[in-house]
Amino acid sequence: MRGIVLTLIASLLFVSGSPGARTAAADESAGVRRDFRDDMKAEEWKVRRGAFLRLLDFDGEAVFDECLSATLSEKNAAVILAGIATLGKFESEAAQLALLRELGRAKGERASVLLMALAEQNGHRGVPEMIALLSDKDATKAALAALALGAKRAPDATDGLLASLGHKEWQVRSAAARAFKAWAWTDLTTPDKKSGKLPEPKMADWFPLDRIQKALADALESAEGAPRGDIIEALEFIARKTYGDNLAAWQAHARGEEVTKAIESQRVWPPHFFGVPIWGQRVVIVMDSNVLTDRAHPFNDRDRLQALCDNPGRAGLPWHKIQSVKHFNDAWVRRFLMDLPSSGMSFDLIFSGLKPRPVFGRLKPVNGGTQKSAIEEVEKAGVENENDILSAMTLALDISGRKESVAWTKGPDVVCCVYSSVPWLAEETDAEVVGSTIGLMARRRLVKIQAVGVHEFAYAMMKLFAEQSGGHYRELIH
Repeated sequence: MRGIVLTLIASLLFVSGSPGARTAAADESAGVRRDFRDDMKAEEWKVRRGAFLRLLDFDGEAVFDECLSATLSEKNAAVILAGIATLGKFESEAAQLALLRELGRAKGERASVLLMALAEQNGHRGVPEMIALLSDKDATKAALAALALGAKRAPDATDGLLASLGHKEWQVRSAAARAFKAWAWTDLTTPDKKSGKLPEPKMADWFPLDRIQKALADALESAEGAPRGDIIEALEFIARKTYGDNLAAWQAHARGEEVTKAIESQRVWPPHFFGVPIWGQRVVIVMDSNVLTDRAHPFNDRDRLQALCDNPGRAGLPWHKIQSVKHFNDAWVRRFLMDLPSSGMSFDLIFSGLKPRPVFGRLKPVNGGTQKSAIEEVEKAGVENENDILSAMTLALDISGRKESVAWTKGPDVVCCVYSSVPWLAEETDAEVVGSTIGLMARRRLVKIQAVGVHEFAYAMMKLFAEQSGGHYRELIH
């Protein structure tokens, strides 16, 4: 606020457009940018993250450029996320035009940062530019542009996003479905004057409900893996129906026809991971092997435990045999492995301890042999004190290769993780840094992280995993 006050004083003392006014504004910005650069040299990452706050009162092109340069030079993901959020908060005409100027010539990481910043930005600035990027030959730019258009809630992007549902890259198809989901139920009704209750969301008048539902239902017919899941989630959220993986039901709904019991019976149940439905063709499971999993489970109420052992559409878990957190986690992972479909799917399982221990070290096709091998590893796995969560989750995302182009085409489309402890005795034990690093990595690749925490774990870390990646976060603490 001090910067705002000084700027207002300067505007009163100097005639607008006079050399004195321009010099005062320029000098003020220069000092702030100098202090910002000094803070960004600090070894403590929280100091660097906090430095971005000082820029918000000096909104302009020079400050924007300073912020972008610092964000791109940063190595700590928690600081990078702060930089992205700050870039999205600049509201001046000069700063927003600077963002679009940079976007027009950006590639690689620079383009990713700018598109993620646009997703944070209020208003419809940049919508035409992002619509154009939907057909960019760089699929990463196209996918991140689709996600940003979802955040913008821009009806002008409808045609481009509908076309993206048929894109050759699965990440772009998924992003388009997520964008339509983000558009739905975003308008707010007027709060009740007497009760003061908060407004309920409603469907915006501009939302082309019938057209989008029909397009999503049509796309579902040929969709597989992660895009299939994103389309189903979008349809369920938009229509407020729970037909799940049932093409006939969604097509009948889109035509405005009755969904009969006979149609409902055609539902196909995907495998569930601790109750979360998983759609994917290349899946990596990360499993906690910390000593804390040997503690008694927290589900003392028998009905609660039985409910948590329910496996929708498939055989449930042997709840009466479960005594510890490890028993609970092992039972769910075993069940998930048994339920994986053997058609066109590959997987690996990683144990998170001192060093990540993959069962195969690469994605292997699902079949009776690989399932049996993975289940045997679950049953004989011991526990250890150390817990290098960052290395385990990084390995999961890089299971097919660390190079971005390889990870994009051959890496996982879903990572499922269960943790019942925190990072411990590892090179990186700050849960926020771990969560930010993995969340940002997955967000850039459109890989959903389905994060489940059981009993006691790093709550904020798990939420970062899920929220940054567009996945689900489920906490089972009692």
